Amino acid sequence: MTHRLLPLCLVAALCLGPATLPAAELELAGDLKAQAAKLVKVDNPEYLAAAAKRVAITGFAVEFVSELRYSKQLSGLEAMIGADSDVTIKLVGASNEQFQALADKFYAQTVELLKARGVDVVPQAELAALPEYAELAGSGITPLPSEQDAKAGKGLFFSAGGLPLVLTDEAQFIQAFQMFSKPKQDNFLTFGSRFSGGFTAAKTQQLEEQIARKLNASALKVRLTVLGGQLTPDTSFWSSGKVTTRAAASFVDFVTRYALITPDGKRTRVSLNETVSTGDIGELVNTTTGGTKATDTAANVALVALNVAAFAARMGGTPVPGVGGFSSTSNYECRVQPESFASTLLSHHAVLVGLFGEKMQNPTTP
Repeated sequence: MTHRLLPLCLVAALCLGPATLPAAELELAGDLKAQAAKLVKVDNPEYLAAAAKRVAITGFAVEFVSELRYSKQLSGLEAMIGADSDVTIKLVGASNEQFQALADKFYAQTVELLKARGVDVVPQAELAALPEYAELAGSGITPLPSEQDAKAGKGLFFSAGGLPLVLTDEAQFIQAFQMFSKPKQDNFLTFGSRFSGGFTAAKTQQLEEQIARKLNASALKVRLTVLGGQLTPDTSFWSSGKVTTRAAASFVDFVTRYALITPDGKRTRVSLNETVSTGDIGELVNTTTGGTKATDTAANVALVALNVAAFAARMGGTPVPGVGGFSSTSNYECRVQPESFASTLLSHHAVLVGLFGEKMQNPTTP
């Protein structure tokens, strides 16, 4: 490495920071309080304890991301030494009928486990008797499931318990100003859904506030986002778009949440602060033409090494044409067995309800 290149490398390493961390493993028999302190975030905690005493579940949306994708287009210095990456994982082996059955079981688990923690859950019949709920139900998306081909991948939204499906951009529910960090984005909804949701959110939330006031209970809107397969991009400077893949399901941070609107119109939210993994759920198969995980990695490493050597030569004063430009495309299938897929998700979701319930009762506990 030349003396001219070394300072540049040091600056890049210092500025860009550590790589993206993999999903946290959810401990089925672990301490709920300790896991909740690490994995769960509360927005507006000052409202939550009172809001969570009595709730009416007005929405229960479950998205199964059937095609997860990651794309990194390099530019500037990175493009001279690295490689673009396009990686997809398709979930294979689970049907829409199973997704709907899982959503309904998630709903039943939520009601049962929240009640077990002392939360008063309004019976659905009492909610359905309100004219405001009838109006809310009329605004629900049909037909179901609703497909979203969004930035993070292609997914299917289901609704549980016969409740209407209303899609809301998470960034719009509680808007937060962040001076030194990039604000969170809802990458699991299309631009059209986020845009149109901005117009309907105000009316929907007005109805939910009226429902909350009539029932003297907070309107609770549940959203779960489940990945079939994991992609963990390496964001360090010299990674050249490297992505680690795994045959594990996950519940995604930020877009796995309980959003609550109190009878007096306050808004609070409990959400995952980190994506949590269920562990391996099936077999990850490389379906890239002529590709295996080993050959894909070897090709990427070899070509990026050539790019680095050529760039070093250029920095040393030797003109080298054709530096950069390698593009890596990998396609995988996460193949699952329906029975084990369902049982794994249900056992981990039960822990997730426990984590959220812990924070609902003790929102300010570290």
